[in-house]
Amino acid sequence: MEDECADYQQCEMSALAAIYADSSEFAYTTDKDSGLFSGSIAVEVDTSVCESLVNAATRVDSGIEAIDWSSVKYLPPIQLSFSLPAPYPLVDAPQISLSCCWLSAEALECIAERMTEIWHIEQGMCVLDSYVNMLRYDILTMDTIKIDITAVQDVVAYNASRRHELFELQTFTCLICMEQQSGKHCVELACSHVHCVECLRGYWSMLIDEGSVWLVQCPFPGCQVAKADDLSQVLSPEQVQRYTMLSDQRRVDMDSSHFAWCPREGCGKWGARDTSNNKLCICPCGYAFCVCCRRVWHGTSYCAIDSRIKVMEEYRRALEDGVGLAELERQYGKDVLVGMLEKEEAEGESAKFIAAMSQACPTC
Repeated sequence: MEDECADYQQCEMSALAAIYADSSEFAYTTDKDSGLFSGSIAVEVDTSVCESLVNAATRVDSGIEAIDWSSVKYLPPIQLSFSLPAPYPLVDAPQISLSCCWLSAEALECIAERMTEIWHIEQGMCVLDSYVNMLRYDILTMDTIKIDITAVQDVVAYNASRRHELFELQTFTCLICMEQQSGKHCVELACSHVHCVECLRGYWSMLIDEGSVWLVQCPFPGCQVAKADDLSQVLSPEQVQRYTMLSDQRRVDMDSSHFAWCPREGCGKWGARDTSNNKLCICPCGYAFCVCCRRVWHGTSYCAIDSRIKVMEEYRRALEDGVGLAELERQYGKDVLVGMLEKEEAEGESAKFIAAMSQACPTC
């Protein structure tokens, strides 16, 4: 009987080795003294099972929603370690142990019990392949099987790695040069459009060198997606840094109601205007300044007036057309401006009276 069991075991190892010939998911060793087999199989659950598990997890665990699970198609494999006793498979069951980062100890125990049931049904036959199929396709039939929320980071990381691995094995048509390219030479953007890295790098590099950073986006017609992760996959760190710098400059220049450049000489940084006092802006360098007069922050006091004549010209023009009136009154104070205007008008009337009713002394 031992010889018959040994033949069964050898056939089973050979069959598994053939199934996983191009993969590192299966490995086994033979004990030199006893000749017994032991090994492990990394079993990745089917994508349909993965989808059901993810959907169930997002419904039950509210905290899991903090992770973007919409693209999760692959879960880290369940590690099935086995040791085959001499009377296997005719008398004894294989000795197994299970490990998986996204399954709880309770769930793994439940799976082990199901494997014991399979052994009692199929006793006398090799059952490792049945165990693998159960792990890959049938674990949803057990109520305790669900994704452990504490392993979400491991799950997301494995999914990204697995998707990238499969992406490189495919062939795509570049939407720029329209040529067939291996996935190893392509990049999939956040919008799901695929371009070859060489074409996209040349296109984006040209735009960044020219300063046209608002055009750095997916070149597919009508698509305007371009995320930081996309840029880092294609461009060099220096180009990404230049893109970030030019984008920040453009944002500050186009939205002066929320941002302002630091007036300190040699700083070159920008800050966000304070939400409680829109005149205040604090630069990352630590300098607090007034965005109206560009001086150091003077609190709730109105801005100092450098040129009375210039301010009065702007105020009169604003009174006529209404453009910039609120900004001037907020900067210098409405009462101050009205007082200055009345004083200037009074001085003008005095000057007219003197000119009309007096004569210059001919000797002095």
